[in-house]
Amino acid sequence: MGRVRVALFGASGLLGWTINQGLKLRGFQTIPYRLLDDKNSVFESFRFLDLDDGSKVTRELLDLWPDAIINCAAISSPDVVNQDPKTARRINVNSAQKLAEISTHLGARFIHISSDMVFGGRDEPYRSTDTPGPLNEYGNQKLESEKKVLFAADENVVVLRLTLMNGNSPRANRSPHERIFESIQKGKPLTLFDDEYRQPCSADNVASVVVELLERPNLNGLFHWAGDDVLTRYELGLRILERFGLSTNLIKRGSLNDSFIEAGKRPSRLTFELSPLLGKIKTKPQGIEEQVEGLEVPHRLYKWYRENAEDPSKYVLRL
Repeated sequence: MGRVRVALFGASGLLGWTINQGLKLRGFQTIPYRLLDDKNSVFESFRFLDLDDGSKVTRELLDLWPDAIINCAAISSPDVVNQDPKTARRINVNSAQKLAEISTHLGARFIHISSDMVFGGRDEPYRSTDTPGPLNEYGNQKLESEKKVLFAADENVVVLRLTLMNGNSPRANRSPHERIFESIQKGKPLTLFDDEYRQPCSADNVASVVVELLERPNLNGLFHWAGDDVLTRYELGLRILERFGLSTNLIKRGSLNDSFIEAGKRPSRLTFELSPLLGKIKTKPQGIEEQVEGLEVPHRLYKWYRENAEDPSKYVLRL
């Protein structure tokens, strides 16, 4: 029997990139797709497929006939979605539905990545059975994609909702610490809110979960995953600066309610109850200390880091 073939969409993003590495380590044959026609050499082995072209997507996957399809492709910035909701919807909703329909025809396992932004925020952790209530267009689109995916592929399918994610992205511009580094290097410190609570996860940890879900076809439906700790975005920023020996004065402390005209568009507290998935898989959620320990200084900023960190000995360049 040959290796399990996995078509991975959104493979050039933070999570997709990390999942691709994890799958290859476990012996899967991956067919990674990038969302943009990016000429970056790091993606030279990735295929480009216009997800707007449903006929072409169908032909491609029928020719490949993968055993599984993972959909990480998304326009995930709420601000970008608000600026052009029609374009975002084609990726966030329409393409997800199309991939789910194709997976059903192929008899392939389908894993669709969703978001905590389908909820409006509350003090108690959300269960996967709780009724969603998104506050912004991005959340609306992710919720609609969930419904269409679960309808199109009612068997052999997982929708996995995730929280704010730490990790090392291939372009070094997607995760919280990479954005903090970029802003400091440009002399424009980020303002992070001390009243916006999240339950961060790490891309490496999520990738382990996804690999397990591929190997466990008996686990189907809608699940939640996150890290072990709840903290504000400002607290996360402090942990990141401390991990790299940078001054904690390099980020600004702000308030969600004071900084947004439409404050309700950003939930103030989003946390997850991880059952029942937590009790069904071997992978365990990571605490924030373990997450930040795995973060890397973007290579293009390493020289700047060595010159500006108060204690650069806290980080050793990984080659």
